[in-house]
Amino acid sequence: MAARVFPSGRAPCTWLRRWNPEQMFRISRPVRKVWTPSAGYRPRGDNPHKRPVLRLRDGAEQRVRDGYPWIFPRDVRNQKDLESVSPCLVNVETSSGYIVGAALYNARASIAARVVSAEAFVPVNATFFAERLRACLAYREQLYPEPFYRLVHGEADGLPGIAIDRYGDHVVIQATAAGVDALLWPITDAVEEVLKPKVVILRQDAPGRKRVERAPVSREVLRGQYTGPTELRENGVTFVVDLLKGQKTGWYYDLREQRKELATLAMQTPRVLDLYSYVGGFGMTCAQYGAEEVMCVDSSEPALELCLRAAAMNSLSGRVRTTRSDVVTFLEELAGPKGVQDKEVVSTYDLVILDPPNLGMDRGQVPGALRLYERLTCAAARICARPGFLFVASCTYHVGHHDMMGAVARGLRWAGRSARLVSTGGQGPDHPGHPMLPETRYLNTLLFHLE
Repeated sequence: MAARVFPSGRAPCTWLRRWNPEQMFRISRPVRKVWTPSAGYRPRGDNPHKRPVLRLRDGAEQRVRDGYPWIFPRDVRNQKDLESVSPCLVNVETSSGYIVGAALYNARASIAARVVSAEAFVPVNATFFAERLRACLAYREQLYPEPFYRLVHGEADGLPGIAIDRYGDHVVIQATAAGVDALLWPITDAVEEVLKPKVVILRQDAPGRKRVERAPVSREVLRGQYTGPTELRENGVTFVVDLLKGQKTGWYYDLREQRKELATLAMQTPRVLDLYSYVGGFGMTCAQYGAEEVMCVDSSEPALELCLRAAAMNSLSGRVRTTRSDVVTFLEELAGPKGVQDKEVVSTYDLVILDPPNLGMDRGQVPGALRLYERLTCAAARICARPGFLFVASCTYHVGHHDMMGAVARGLRWAGRSARLVSTGGQGPDHPGHPMLPETRYLNTLLFHLE
């Protein structure tokens, strides 16, 4: 048998191949610190010529040039080189060596990078963010006379991984992408420069942050002192929300237009049932515009307490009542479970509102979400008056319009109700969509008239 010939003239040491240094001592890899504005010092500013470089694979280059703002792990040629500096700002480079923009990179996320600028070597600093914020502010001020709205809606406003909601002189920054964490100083400085708020709150607790970004979750007050629940005004109604402990950033601005639409029905729908009511957004609006009896049902006691507090502020205490309960249990106690048609319905409502939380965080959860919509719709339709109105909302992108329509139609059939589709809708104009990201158009709403 011929001997192997090695380029160096001698065989390599076999024991080196077998040696595992972790068997002799534990290797401690440094954990990269993410600086937040609550720290007592600032990180160094962005130097665009010293950023790490993300090198694209050939198939991804054209998408990025066309304006697609997401880069996936499979599109990155040098993932191993970037692991030690992640999360960070990177320059995005084509296979030809051209820099085509800057992106927020996170090696652990299912979306590896989010393009923040399509220009090469633009400093991403407080000046950069202030310019973007002023453009967002000018657009919102054309829409709303009062300072209560979503100011920044992520990729659609050119600031990926960031949502900023304005509550008068209080501002909530929601960082959904881990790459944003390293930029919280300049973002907060820009917010203070443009809006001059009394309080700035950071919410890093969005569901997608842990699931998609694999990043830690937290909430904190960055600037000023937050002393408790905050008032906001919408469609002529005052609401009370907790910006630090409440759902999302405290409020659901995306359903503003739907609350306005249902307010026009309030005089014709004296009895309203608001399911998954949170702090009573739909129910309170209907009561303000003519509904005589509103029942708000939610599983959160703190949310219902804020609902009653707002009812008193709007002089609606005699019209608005609350019930703490699981919604499925509440409905089936009134209407009976799916398929049970012989239960006597003891209470009917002229308008039933179904606004459940996100039921399908990924595609694998969609079948279960659709089954729950069928079940909820069947029970809700059974306690809806003849004639009456049924409103159903879905904030789940993976549950598309046609799938949702099919699930609701099946629920109506099981309830033995015929229906007219009155209107469909999506999120309001302060939640714009990105032309290349259908994921940014996540909200579907349906309004039916039931015979």
